[in-house]
Amino acid sequence: MKYELKANQGIPASLLVMLSIATGLSVANCYYNQPLLGSIATDFKINDLSANAVATLTQVGYMLGLLFVIPLGDLLSRRKLILTNYVLAACSLLAIGTAQDIRIVWVASLITGATSVMPQFFIPLVSYHSAPSHKTRNVGIMQSCLLVGILGSRILSGLIANAWGWRMVYFIAAGLMTYCWLMMYKVLPALPAQAKETYGRLMKSLWHILRKYPYLRIASARAALAYGAFFALWSCLAFKMKQAPFFAGDDIIGALGFCGLAGAATVVFISKYISVYGARRFSLMGGAVMLVAWLTAWWGGDSYAGIIIAILLIDAGMQSIHLANQTSVVTLDAEAINRVNTLYMTIYFLGGSVGTFVAGICWEHFQWTGTAIAGLTFIALSLLVSFTFKESKI
Repeated sequence: MKYELKANQGIPASLLVMLSIATGLSVANCYYNQPLLGSIATDFKINDLSANAVATLTQVGYMLGLLFVIPLGDLLSRRKLILTNYVLAACSLLAIGTAQDIRIVWVASLITGATSVMPQFFIPLVSYHSAPSHKTRNVGIMQSCLLVGILGSRILSGLIANAWGWRMVYFIAAGLMTYCWLMMYKVLPALPAQAKETYGRLMKSLWHILRKYPYLRIASARAALAYGAFFALWSCLAFKMKQAPFFAGDDIIGALGFCGLAGAATVVFISKYISVYGARRFSLMGGAVMLVAWLTAWWGGDSYAGIIIAILLIDAGMQSIHLANQTSVVTLDAEAINRVNTLYMTIYFLGGSVGTFVAGICWEHFQWTGTAIAGLTFIALSLLVSFTFKESKI
């Protein structure tokens, strides 16, 4: 059955559950590759930098999807856009699983990233239609499922790859996208376009909004730089763990995602203090935690204890920075909340893409020491933005 939705009138619990599941499964497509990069390099007989391009291109694809696909939701039926994205996602995942040429994996990874932006349709939809008394709770549920999808995907892909090979991860992921398509086909209403502007004018308005709000530029920059430091660790961790003294399998590398879940879960207990202490202080605090994380990863990187502590700290710090900055920027302009969020998330993922790319080059030439220096540089720049610009916004 297709649900009928009205603004501020409430979301049926069953629909909220299905959207939450779809959110976690959709965003997971971008992160399955992180524990698998070492195995992909071995299978295709390529160097680590070429394998790292799989993660980089996936992040670039997600950024392009945020920038160019999400605004279409204001101009076209979101139901049709969502269903089309699921079809393309399933096809691109199958292409990765069956590819015999790494160039096919690169192209398909770019498409996979671009078609995995469905949560950015779902979260505003839930916020818009939820009853006022349940908006915060329902959006919190969606954000939690988004986080579980990001961190849990690493665990799942590592376990599957160790049992049946890395390609099976993508076959299962394609099946999950087909399941999501069927689920959304049955329950989503038409969700017609809301804006009367042309696509060109809508895209041009993004530039005007970015120029209009200096705080948006500041918050996005420091979060993006921190995300670069975050992905510097996760994009090269598989290469590190495949070497001495660990010689870890994909299952062990994936299992490190449990540490990420534990680290990120700390934000649940501190999120209520963001409005009290402000996004800038949270960014400084989260940046300091990530700085310690990278120092720990550098100096203690040859022990499981050092790696685990670094993961716990870097995920806790990153989630603090991201949550503080995103929740503060979306209050800038109530009439353009989706476009403000699009700009923030696009710059955010640009930082992650650059961090992944730079860390891959540093790993190729200087191994873990180079990767650590890259991570430390990114988080130091994030802290510098917060120290330099003492914005009046919360």
